Amino acid sequence: MNLANKDITTAYGEALVEVGEAYPNVVVLDADLADSCKTESFHKTFPERAFDLGVAEQSLPTIAAGLALVGKIPFYNSFAVFSVSRGVDMIRQSVVYNQANVKIVGHGAGQSIGYTGPSHHTVEDISILRALPGLVILSPCDAVETQQMVWEMAAYDGPMYLRLVRATVPNVHKPDYQFEIGKTERLLEGSDISIYVTGDLVTLALELHAVLREEGISAQVVNVPTIKPLAKEQITRHGELTSGAITIEDHNIYGGLGSAVAEIYAESLLKPLARLGIPDTFTESDDAMILRIAYGINIDNAISKARSIISSV
Repeated sequence: MNLANKDITTAYGEALVEVGEAYPNVVVLDADLADSCKTESFHKTFPERAFDLGVAEQSLPTIAAGLALVGKIPFYNSFAVFSVSRGVDMIRQSVVYNQANVKIVGHGAGQSIGYTGPSHHTVEDISILRALPGLVILSPCDAVETQQMVWEMAAYDGPMYLRLVRATVPNVHKPDYQFEIGKTERLLEGSDISIYVTGDLVTLALELHAVLREEGISAQVVNVPTIKPLAKEQITRHGELTSGAITIEDHNIYGGLGSAVAEIYAESLLKPLARLGIPDTFTESDDAMILRIAYGINIDNAISKARSIISSV
């Protein structure tokens, strides 16, 4: 697959067709958003294995759980706010409690479908799902990692959540990259501060690394594609190399990547950490990048937090 100049959602849709060819028990469920979720190609290629439930998002987890319990591998799709928040009880009771082999896919996560407004922004999905036992949470940073995750999801036996933003970003990875569930990835080495980042905001972390380098600050950049189970031993080893850390995510600062990393720092490292993300608020309707800047997920705020960490040690 040639992933050059393809956005994350497009990469997901194309990978899903390839996975469907390799796994005849993969089925796809949608809730009236197959076009937005880029699952139309799967519907056309495997019409007998694709189901559109209409505007009935609460039924996605329950029907998917039933299909999983009779041997299918269901990938169910909607905007993340609907995939997760609309059906939390069903996810808990039907999917996770049964450890059903269901793959939840949340599209347009964070503020990435900006003009749809706060009713469609997803600022709490990670925090909600982190508390559910045995549920794996994945967050790819580019099209290549997205493709790899879809294959790993099909091979993995158990409930999973794939958090996809709607964005076109430069590929951090080469086509031969091999994603592993539960592993972090150190993209750049550094000795002063650690930057933990997930999703397409890896590009912001790389920009931050370059700016800090000009100031004589050595920053290591760690991509965190698996938010749960979080690689505690790896995070600890990364943290031992630097004096403090910041986390970057398009999610509420409570309960997301920042909280997960902070738990490890509090238990194992006792070093300062600052969280860059959405403050405890609903956001507004605007272009996604404008919203990120407005709510502090921007290079200036990242530099300020990094300087604060360095000056505190």
